[in-house]
Order: sequence, then C-alpha cells, then structure tokens
Amino acid sequence: MELLINKDNALKRDLLKIYDLYQSFFSSEYTHLTEHKKWLRKLSDLQHSVENISNSLLTEREIDQLLLELRVLWFEHVQRITNQQLKSPPLINEKLLPSNNRIDFSYERNIQPKILESKAENYRETPEEWIHDHIMLSSGMAAISTFLQSIFGMIKPSSNQQIIVSTWSEYFETRVLTDLYRREFTTINNFKDQMEFYQAIPTTDIFFIEPVRYNWELEVLDLDLFVSQLSEGSKEGLKVIVLDTTLNGDSLDISSFLNRIQVVPNVIVVQIHSTLKLDQQGMELSNGGLISIYTYKQNAVLPSANDLANYIRQVRTILGTGLTYEEIALLDYELFLNKESYHDYCQAVFNNNERLSKSIQPSGLFKEIAHPSKHSSKEWAKAPFVVFHLKEDQLENYGFLLAVVNEEIKKNKVNVIYGSSFGFRHHRYEVIIPNTLEGKGLFKIAMGARKGPSMEFLIELLKKISEYPTIISLKSDYPDLKPVNLINL
Repeated sequence: MELLINKDNALKRDLLKIYDLYQSFFSSEYTHLTEHKKWLRKLSDLQHSVENISNSLLTEREIDQLLLELRVLWFEHVQRITNQQLKSPPLINEKLLPSNNRIDFSYERNIQPKILESKAENYRETPEEWIHDHIMLSSGMAAISTFLQSIFGMIKPSSNQQIIVSTWSEYFETRVLTDLYRREFTTINNFKDQMEFYQAIPTTDIFFIEPVRYNWELEVLDLDLFVSQLSEGSKEGLKVIVLDTTLNGDSLDISSFLNRIQVVPNVIVVQIHSTLKLDQQGMELSNGGLISIYTYKQNAVLPSANDLANYIRQVRTILGTGLTYEEIALLDYELFLNKESYHDYCQAVFNNNERLSKSIQPSGLFKEIAHPSKHSSKEWAKAPFVVFHLKEDQLENYGFLLAVVNEEIKKNKVNVIYGSSFGFRHHRYEVIIPNTLEGKGLFKIAMGARKGPSMEFLIELLKKISEYPTIISLKSDYPDLKPVNLINL
C-alpha cells in the first residue's frame, strides 16, 4: 500500500500538549537538572523536526519514546519521595506528596487521598440542589466492588426487604462481579433488550447502567426514556442508579441528568469510572477508580452523599481497596482531575474514533462496523474504539486480517501498536476472541488522541481492506502471508 502524508501541524500540537504535561509534573526549579535538560532538548529537537515532512512517521515514534521517558522521570521523582517511608511509618515522620502537601497515615491501608478527592469536587458541574461527594479507589473494578459491598451492607437484604438489581452492562469483569452478589434475598437481572430493561423499572431497587454498553455492538441506552419511565412508575422506596461512564468519558452531562432525575423521589445517583485511561491522557501512571455520589438536598429521608461517602471510605479501609501512598503521589499533578484537560483529551479520542467508524462502509469484507455514533445521536454516544465484524466470521479469517495489518504497518514503519486497551495518544489494534469454542472473533481498533500520518495511514488501510469482497480475494494480494494463530497467541 502506498503511503500518502499531508503536511499537518497535528504533531506540533501533540508536542505542545506533552510539554503541558511536563509542566504539570514539574516546577521550573527542575529544568536545570541534567536529565530534565536532556529531555527538554529532545522535545525542542522534535518540535523542529515536525517541520520536515519526510520525518513525520519517525517523529511519531520519537514522540512516544519521549512520553515514556517523561513517565520514567515522573516515577523516579515520585519514588524518591515515597520510598523514604515504610508502609507503617513512624507517626512523627512528615509524609509529603510531590506538590509538597502533607499526607498523614499510620499504616498505608488507611491512607486517605483527600487531596485527590477534593479536586474531584470541581471535576463535573453539579446543580446547586444536589449534594455530591467523591471517593478514590485503587481501580475501576475496586470502585464497583467496594460500592456494591457498601450499599448491600447498608440495606441488608432480608426476607422482609428483598433487593432487585437490574443491569444494563456487558463488561465481562462487571458481569462476573455482579453475579458474585446473587443471594437468597438479592436478585440480579441482566437484560439484552432495552425494552425488557425499561419494563423492569417498576420492580427494581438498584440499576447498574453502562450508558454505552461494553459489548461488541456498543449499544447506547436511551437515558431520556429511562428517566421518563422511572418518573412514571417505580418503587416508592429507595432507588439507586449507578452509571459506569468509563467508556464515554465526560460526554454524559451529569448535571443535566440530575436535573431530569430530580422529579423521581428517593433516588441516589452514583457515577463510577476507571481513571486509568482518559483521565491520565494515556500515560497509565496508576490504576484508579472514582465514585461520585449525588443526593437531592430536599430529600431528608435518605442519607446524604457525604454520609454515604464516609461509610464507603470506612469499607475501603477494611477491604484495602484504596490507593497506596505511591499511587496517590503519582496522581498528584495539576492535570489529573482537571475538567478542561480531561474534556479536551476525551474529545480528541472520541473524534478520532468516530471519524474512523464513519470513513469505512460495512460493505465488502466487513458485515458491521460498530460505534455508538452510528446508531445514536445522544450526546453520550461516544466510545474510545471501533469494532469491525467480518462477513466471513471465522477465527482463521481474523487471523489473516491481523496478518495483513501487521504486514502493512511493519512495511510502512507506521506508529500503530498491536496491543489491548484504549485511550492512548497513539493508536492500537487487536483481535478479540469472545468465545474460543465458537471459533469467531472481532477486530478492534482504538484510535488514540493524536492526529497525524499514522492515523491517516490506518484509515486509508482499512478503507482499502474493506473494499475486498471476500477473504480469498484479500489473500490473492498477499499470497505469502500466513494467518496469525489466534488460538495459541
């Protein structure tokens, strides 16, 4: 495939964003240090090299290397601070964070990340009529698990107070986790059809919702219809609505949602998401999960968001699901939990994935190209990846598709990574095997935040591949390629 590159300032903008990250980590007093001087010189050299169109692809790889070196600088800086303390340090020891703020703890399991939780207060717009509080945990899954243990500990399901949980979610680990809470007096119902989910509203106590469901169609739940149905007929008692917004970032306006749900009596709204990816601009400095709790001020019958949050913090200490001293320190930088920075990064990732999904038509080789924006105009119809379904849906065919993409990326020296997950600056791809016994697969591309030549190449490559009518016709143009063995990968 011939590689065409248009001159663009995208890489220059990316370097400016990376410099913003550096300044978020380090004050000016560090710039005279040898390792910092070396890093800043590389940054300056790259800023000049992006003017040379022939070096664009090489520059992308050098930018990612520069990011990794910045990550190492930050880890070394943080560990010089945190490595001075034991897990149960002497009480008279002064424990500091990179910001020079003090953090006190007698043993690490009871450490309170107040500095991060206070930043979360301004992370999302919240109506004045609502009380809100925020709890940081060691991962997104730890946040879900700790919340569920806390809410069931408060409600205490019994023969006189049976609890029904209705879920609209498909993330594998979440499904497994919620299944662990099935008990004699706790019913957990999973729904594949939205109408069935809405029909369960009158009998449901706890709703667990992924606004964009983490399945391979990336279905979008109509939250407007959900609120309408909930206001027309629901249980008189407590109703808890849990929204897992890991996939769709800040695209769901929680303030608007709270204004709409305000007509529903006795409701607690909980927003949970992993802070590992989009919140950290793809740097993956530390696992983390954020629980945000919202309660209506005028409802004095229910415990307030502050009361609930304090209870969850106690459970967090007991379970050991909080952040460590080092993890808190790694996240103690200006751009973490910064509303504007988070929004800009989310938008960059979402826009690139939407563009990919709409640039390629489900004809020829592909039966379906799944992305929320293709079947919903809701503001939260966003996702950090796109899923491609082959018409000839056999695992070996996905292995050959993977081999073709691997070959083209290697041959053209493009900065696209074969790997899992999403939300990086660079772009990634992989084959997912939902069930090896069925012998079927999925091809996933997670466009990152960066625009530039690698992104343009990947879109053009997928366009070309999509035009082949069959796998056999694709194989005829790559006669020496063998499918990647996905079973023994």
